[in-house]
Amino acid sequence: YYFYTATIDGDFLEAEDWVGAFNGDICVGSRNWNTEYCGGGVCDVPVMGDDGYPWTAGYMQEDGTPSFKIFDASENTYYDAVASEEIPWEPTQLFLINNLNVGADCAGDLNGTAFEDSCGVCSGGNSGHEVDIDIDCNGDCCGGTPLDVEGCGATLDSCQVCSGGNS
Repeated sequence: YYFYTATIDGDFLEAEDWVGAFNGDICVGSRNWNTEYCGGGVCDVPVMGDDGYPWTAGYMQEDGTPSFKIFDASENTYYDAVASEEIPWEPTQLFLINNLNVGADCAGDLNGTAFEDSCGVCSGGNSGHEVDIDIDCNGDCCGGTPLDVEGCGATLDSCQVCSGGNS
């Protein structure tokens, strides 16, 4: 797997940083990211496969897709990284991929798991944002209670008809 660039939240990796390839929790390849030693500044990460011998058990199998981690030496931290393209592994093949990046979650945490829900609110993960969003019967996002947001508050009447709010 050759990557034209590898970044942490858009910043290029430093010469002391490393990229590792994994099959589940098994490291199947790694590379020190010193672009001075890469061909034309494009670095590769060798990804090894299971060849049937016991010492390669758990390595890549055909059509499996490796995951990647970046070790940021300056922060002494590992981050999960996402390739701009997911390409299944095949033995003896070379793959050119535009970018490998560690991106921040919606709360700005590089190792975070916060997510943006259907109402556009960032919650969960390491963010500390736990927001209780009510959605009325029209599907309108309504903040903490249906009356907190203009247009919200539609409810089902006794005939099970959605009325009020934006109805």
